[in-house]
Amino acid sequence: MKKIFLAVLALAAVGAMTSCSSAKKAQVAAPSNMVEEVVPLSGAAYHSDADYYRAVQNAVSSDRSMAQKMAMQNCRQELAANVQADIELVIENYAKAQKTFYGEDVKSHYQELAYTVAQQRLYDVQVVDEKMYKEENGNFRYYVCLQIPKKSVEEATIALMENDEKLNLEFDLEMFKQVFEQKLADFER
Repeated sequence: MKKIFLAVLALAAVGAMTSCSSAKKAQVAAPSNMVEEVVPLSGAAYHSDADYYRAVQNAVSSDRSMAQKMAMQNCRQELAANVQADIELVIENYAKAQKTFYGEDVKSHYQELAYTVAQQRLYDVQVVDEKMYKEENGNFRYYVCLQIPKKSVEEATIALMENDEKLNLEFDLEMFKQVFEQKLADFER
């Protein structure tokens, strides 16, 4: 019995010593053969939020303008994919809120609408920041962050839905706005 008591006491003492240690996190040094790299345009200001869709891309080329064109194109594609995915999600949530089952033809029509809005909004793209680097081998690396205002995406989506004869028959504008606003509010949490 005495041995069990001493074992429990020893365990409690070890637990107390480790739990009472300083709140500082131990600094883990990187191995000597590794160097931490700073990634350009990686802070919170370059992430999507409640007001903007944002995307960051980079590209490398021996030609400065080609690096820029490739990064811009990749960034635009990422933005379009994000906008399209969000619109499809909003439409799906809207359909659930309306307790409406849409057949495949209406569903594909909605997806087409989401694609159209995503492509149209690419004209509203704004450059948030950009950086050009010349690498040791002579190549150029271009980083870019682009953004699209979410409000313009919402307005374009609603305008297309209101003007679409097939969708406008059962379209509840206020309900759709509410679902869209809820999606935007998700970023504020």
